Amino acid sequence: MNTKKAVPYLLLLPHAVFFGIFFIFPLFKSLYMSFTEWGLFQGMIRYVGLDNYARLFEFAGYRSQYFWSAIWVTVQFVLYSVPVLVSVSLALALILNNRKLKMKSFHLTAFFLPTALSVTVVAVMWRWILNVHSGLLNYLLGLFGIEKIPWLTDLPWVWGAIIIATVWWTVGWNTVILLGGLSKIPESLYDSAKVDGANAFKRFLHVTLPGLKQVMMFVVITQVLAGFGLFAQPQLMTGGGPGRATIPIMLHIYGEAFNPSRPRMGYATAMSLITGVIIVSITFIQYFLFTRKSKEER
Repeated sequence: MNTKKAVPYLLLLPHAVFFGIFFIFPLFKSLYMSFTEWGLFQGMIRYVGLDNYARLFEFAGYRSQYFWSAIWVTVQFVLYSVPVLVSVSLALALILNNRKLKMKSFHLTAFFLPTALSVTVVAVMWRWILNVHSGLLNYLLGLFGIEKIPWLTDLPWVWGAIIIATVWWTVGWNTVILLGGLSKIPESLYDSAKVDGANAFKRFLHVTLPGLKQVMMFVVITQVLAGFGLFAQPQLMTGGGPGRATIPIMLHIYGEAFNPSRPRMGYATAMSLITGVIIVSITFIQYFLFTRKSKEER
């Protein structure tokens, strides 16, 4: 009897060990590091208490300004990219869901293929395409008499460059998820809407969107989380420029932690933890808004 009761716990044990080693221990280790001052290549660790956190909220100091500026840059990217990414993914999913479309598997594979590439490959490739002087896109625009666009050096074009590369890289994955959601909507709902005289737009508004609510929630939340992880695109495409206009929080944390002249690992860890709190808070707010709206409609 006791053995049977122990079986579920024994089955959970490998996961618990894995969770403890790769999540719980690093979390507490990071918390400890955030109270210290040390560099990656320094042998001495000095306890500084809450000094690292205090620097983040000394709004008159340059370090605090850099941190919150990087947070704002990341929020900007999320606000710009997520609506575009979700809209494009939904449009492609609707096209691929059309029964009259031929070679559906080929088109789906073509859209999904960029997802298999490394973000480094994607960033370098789009840096070449969007190069101001020798880029393919500016060359094609020049054929129509359009002047060269500084995609990688000037605002607001740098945002367009980063978003184009990101959407091209990730749209396939989200399209597959939304396509799966579309396949779960009963065809009888569309037939009933047609009988009631609903045109294509009304069927989309009152049948498709409500049917995709849970899937859309998943896509939006995951893309917001992914947006806060923005790193390689600005690092390799714009170098964070012009100025610090495209330095997101992850790139800023990396720069502080691995600064060649003076690595600040403890300070970078404090920034990471504060950023984590912000991300978790935003995720819960999104989830609360989605679920509350669903309850109200019921």
